[in-house]
Amino acid sequence: AQWEYFVHAGEQQGKILARMKLAGMKQEEGEAIIAFEARLRPVARLGRFEKQCLRTECGAGMDYTEEVVLDNLVRGLREEELKTKILAMDGPTYSMKTVLKLVQAEEL
Repeated sequence: AQWEYFVHAGEQQGKILARMKLAGMKQEEGEAIIAFEARLRPVARLGRFEKQCLRTECGAGMDYTEEVVLDNLVRGLREEELKTKILAMDGPTYSMKTVLKLVQAEEL
């Protein structure tokens, strides 16, 4: 029923609704991290996290959906201890691959 809002909403309203839904998503009890990531991705795509370069001569587009999925994945984790470990990661070690690897190791 919730997805009906996205289908019938206008372009801007659908984008906002998807972003609101994404912001409220949390990992379910017993849900594997991969399953949680898989639930986040389609909602993030509907949120259209894209921007155009502001320089006139540039015109390139930038998609930052992956970063938004990662941020919401960490925010929505059930385990506070895991969030703390992830937030302690530095620079290049903070990526979807390393976060998933860390959480999967903890799930075992």
